[in-house]
Amino acid sequence: MIEFAPITIFYGSNGSGKSTLLNIIASKIGINNKTLGNTSEYFDGFVRKCTDASMNIPEDSMFIRSEDIMELIAGRRKKNASIDKTVKGWFAKGSDKSSKGTLEEQMYIQDEFENIYENGAVTMNDSFYNVVKSKLFEKNDEESNGETAIDYFKDRLFSDNLYFLDEPENSMSPALQQELSNYICLLAYRLNSQFVIATHSPFMLSMQGARIYDLDSHPSVTKEWWQLDNMKVYYKLFERFSKKFNPDSISTQI
Repeated sequence: MIEFAPITIFYGSNGSGKSTLLNIIASKIGINNKTLGNTSEYFDGFVRKCTDASMNIPEDSMFIRSEDIMELIAGRRKKNASIDKTVKGWFAKGSDKSSKGTLEEQMYIQDEFENIYENGAVTMNDSFYNVVKSKLFEKNDEESNGETAIDYFKDRLFSDNLYFLDEPENSMSPALQQELSNYICLLAYRLNSQFVIATHSPFMLSMQGARIYDLDSHPSVTKEWWQLDNMKVYYKLFERFSKKFNPDSISTQI
């Protein structure tokens, strides 16, 4: 029996099944996602064996995988590379748009130019080249993976909703992981959202009031974050180098 809190965490080492369990529960209550393993015969069997209490699932509930963010990043880079290649080809032979780039690429850039013009950012006296260079490329500037990830979550996590997050900390620096954990706590304890998370990030695990299921234990049991093996590894690392962290230098950096 799994009892859910405002923030419920499935913790475990690699291969413990935390992501699989997250997917099984999401599928059982009707929150679908595109994880490849969800289509196997074994997965469907586990889903059928699960029972769930009757509940009202918010309509906009969402399952977010770390892969979703990486796909977004890859898509932006691919689009930028395609635009760059197409535009350079156009200007290599004047403005002969018909001979360079795929139809999709040509239509995308032409639409962007028209949108910029309609918004009053340029006039008919501005050259197409300068518009693309100064406006279009600026619009498609790439952030780092971690910056993209934190923006991704802030654009999609809202009040009064249910979210399944599979290793949301991927690509994020410690500071950004802390920022995300603070945002999740705000939504969970002030804005009536609920989270079920698969993670082994210390910043996620130490969130206030999180109910943690340790999947490395057999059978699985709930534990406090400081009892987890993963956290003890961090503790031993910093304990071994504790002399490097004198209080004066730490307070100065903070």
